[in-house]
Amino acid sequence: MAHEQEKQQLEEKVAALVEARFGGDYRKAFDHSDSNHDGKVGKDELMALLQDAGIGNFLTRSTWAAGVIEQLDTDGDGRISWPEFESVFTAGRG
Repeated sequence: MAHEQEKQQLEEKVAALVEARFGGDYRKAFDHSDSNHDGKVGKDELMALLQDAGIGNFLTRSTWAAGVIEQLDTDGDGRISWPEFESVFTAGRG
């Protein structure tokens, strides 16, 4: 996920999904993705979100998820917390 075009695609497709399925509420989207309700989204949960957003395919989605986690996981636990998710996906949104 190192290329700017891929980052833009990710943000646009996730935004479209969040708008369509969660009325634009990123927190609801995050909570929905947190299927084990531990306050974090792991790789498998993120892959499900990416699939719903139409990002990648069954061969590339794992690579996408690993790249997203690498970029967002500031505490190094291999999962994305709400603050990590929010810092990227809700930046500049109301």
